[in-house]
Amino acid sequence: MSARVQAMGGNREEKLAELRKRLAALPEKHRPGKAQAPQGPPLQEESAQLGAVPAAGVLPVHEELAALLPGGGLPRGSIATLEGAGSLAVSLVATVSRAGARVALCGAQGFGMAAALEQGADPERIALIEGPLGDPVAVASILLDGADVVLCELGGIAVPPSRGRAIAARARSRGSVLLVTGGTWEGASLHLGARVQGYTGLGARPGRGRIRGIDLVFSARGRGCRNPYRGAAGTAPSDTGLAVAR
Repeated sequence: MSARVQAMGGNREEKLAELRKRLAALPEKHRPGKAQAPQGPPLQEESAQLGAVPAAGVLPVHEELAALLPGGGLPRGSIATLEGAGSLAVSLVATVSRAGARVALCGAQGFGMAAALEQGADPERIALIEGPLGDPVAVASILLDGADVVLCELGGIAVPPSRGRAIAARARSRGSVLLVTGGTWEGASLHLGARVQGYTGLGARPGRGRIRGIDLVFSARGRGCRNPYRGAAGTAPSDTGLAVAR
């Protein structure tokens, strides 16, 4: 079972103080650990199983997405926005937790935990902070102190550049990765997307059969991202990559 923290009442300072108390009181197996630079297994072993070993200082992702990212994974100390299919967040959480990273879900309403577990997510390494949260950015900032990856649902808000820079500096100093969805974060170093291209498992007749898999098209924008179609006419900008995952 993932660790679960109920929504809190009171003003902002009281909420943050209570959150720190509750995180400290979590059993060790559920508590987000201090982020550290990856060293040796298990992250490299897990990445090898996915088909690529990321460079030092990055966390593993699905091999098709890894092909688009500098270093072959999520750079530690970065902030990435997620857009499109919710399966993208599920895939990221499943892959990094399976590889041994600590993950915190911050107000992530409707996150597909069952789907993540089916993809091999380690529930002992996932902490859930339930929403809705009055200030999800403040909560995510605290979680960066202990988690390797924080997935934050912004609830439609726009984070101004000044605040974004302060959180980015915190992520860099902790070596953590902040994934944001459901809002606008100006100045994010990565923009990841996914869209559903098709389904597997359905029968020949429409409406028959069972969905056993989803074909996703990944995209990535940001410095160093690879574009396999670079140089072709009518393609995406040169900092954009596309890959299909089955």
